[in-house]
Amino acid sequence: MARVRESPLYSKDKIAEVVAGTDLVALVRQFVDLKRTGNSYVGICPFHTEKTASFHVTPEKGVYHCFGCGAGGNALTFIMGMNKLSFPEAMEELARSAGVALPREKRSVDKDSGFNRQDFYDVMNRAAILYQNLLWAQPEPEAMTYLRSRGISLDLARSYQLGLSFNGWEYLRGALKKEGFDDLLLAEAGLTRARQTPGAGFYDVFRNRLMIPVCDPQGRAVAFAGRTLPSETNPEVAKYINSPSTAIYHKGNLLYGFHQARSHLRGAGLAFLVEGYFDLLSLVQAKVQNVVASMGTAVTQAQINLLRGQVKEVYLLFDGDAAGRKAASRALPYLLNVELDGKVITLPDGEDPDTFIRKRGSEGLYEVAEKAKDIIDYYIEGLLADCGPTLGGESRAIREARETLGHVPDLAKGELLRRKLAKKLNIDPNVLKVRPQSPPAKTPEKPVEVRDPAKTVTHIAQEILVLIIVHPELAKNLPALAPYWPQDASFPVYEALTAQFKESGQIAPEKIHLEENQEISSIISGALLSPRTKKPEDAAVIFNEMIISLKALAAKAEQMDKSQALKAAEKEGNEELVKTLAQEKAALPHPLMSKMKPQ
Repeated sequence: MARVRESPLYSKDKIAEVVAGTDLVALVRQFVDLKRTGNSYVGICPFHTEKTASFHVTPEKGVYHCFGCGAGGNALTFIMGMNKLSFPEAMEELARSAGVALPREKRSVDKDSGFNRQDFYDVMNRAAILYQNLLWAQPEPEAMTYLRSRGISLDLARSYQLGLSFNGWEYLRGALKKEGFDDLLLAEAGLTRARQTPGAGFYDVFRNRLMIPVCDPQGRAVAFAGRTLPSETNPEVAKYINSPSTAIYHKGNLLYGFHQARSHLRGAGLAFLVEGYFDLLSLVQAKVQNVVASMGTAVTQAQINLLRGQVKEVYLLFDGDAAGRKAASRALPYLLNVELDGKVITLPDGEDPDTFIRKRGSEGLYEVAEKAKDIIDYYIEGLLADCGPTLGGESRAIREARETLGHVPDLAKGELLRRKLAKKLNIDPNVLKVRPQSPPAKTPEKPVEVRDPAKTVTHIAQEILVLIIVHPELAKNLPALAPYWPQDASFPVYEALTAQFKESGQIAPEKIHLEENQEISSIISGALLSPRTKKPEDAAVIFNEMIISLKALAAKAEQMDKSQALKAAEKEGNEELVKTLAQEKAALPHPLMSKMKPQ
């Protein structure tokens, strides 16, 4: 008989220690605005789009559950889902926050780099500290003078951990090597680069630049942007050098300043979204705290998803040129997909957020924000202006509108936008229908997906588990079900509950940790938060009916196993085994007999 499957990396006790050491409400509040209702907290689900809050967190039981999409589990499953982490990576992240020591040799390793994720966090943190120390080491370094010229105070520079890279080829490499960091790790983290001559070593990527650390939602430095200083006059030198993608950093997944702005975003209920680092720093300097930046790239769905659950409105504050208008328009479908209201602030010609806020201050920003246009109207106006009234221009407008509609998977939202676009463009709405691409002449047959029984849950097993968790007085029947329980993803839960009952006469489903199976985690969390709507005697009647179905399922499975074994024996020509198996199969009760109640 199978036993409860532990993680190949961590024991049940170690998993339980990490979960117990994590404040689930505080963790979820990093991503969701929660309001207390009785013993639970409720908010908008971060795992699907909804307007009515159906996401519940119950700290007493240590679980969360969305009654809209069914997502549920504990602290580990939550951070796995939000940050797209594997189970070992989630363990490492929460263990670090909870102060729980994990066996070093058991930490997960990034398959591409060969290094542990924590190694990347460690080296980026040390680099950030070294850069900061360099900025503050001299009385008046050029970088500090430059910051003052941009209106950035020393307090703000400290708050955003700004730094300075040394004007030398191997300063950072040498300092980090002395601390025991590997050359290959420094290169994989984007801090150094191998010299062109094989075997000639590595050199620092960032040299004599103002260093801007990019942090993840937990406030950890994961990347850097290095800006040139005024003394650099070579026009061929890039103004900014940015960290490459690494095991812990993907530019399109993060917003600059999100960690610092989170509490201000919730308080204001809206976010100002800018493009550049200094756009953000200048707004914060002017006491506009609810601001984040896309770091100079086109806005992505992942970035907008970070704002879901934090705010209800997003004000796009981009440069007033054509590129800025285009960037604002491209954010339209992403905002629609998560049901955030979007508005676009139009700045005077020749102004960008940095120059505007330094001239007009926060009051000036709020004045133009009051005149902000709805992003749909802004998009349509820009579309008509850019394409023009000619036949070719109208064709371009239709093509671009179709492309935008293709990024809105929600049929209802897409239909509303399509009709509004058609009205403004004065065309039949059917012209804007997004048509699927023609299939290739010969479509290869799609292989049939074979689901692993060990990763799925049999329906009747799920129903029984839920009933027992909601009505724990039924747990006394658990031991007798062992011969009939299916060998699916629910079996470890059945074994754990049975063991708990045998040991103490009670069950504690909240202590079962199967984070690597989201389906069963959601089943447990949903059952833990479900109210008792049946009387004990009614629950017992339903339970007995379920047991009859469970026994029938077990009989059917046994019949199928014997049939398959019999076919294999016949194929091998083993007459003696065929005769034995045939007799055993004939002696088995028919599955229908198991469904008949005793008289």
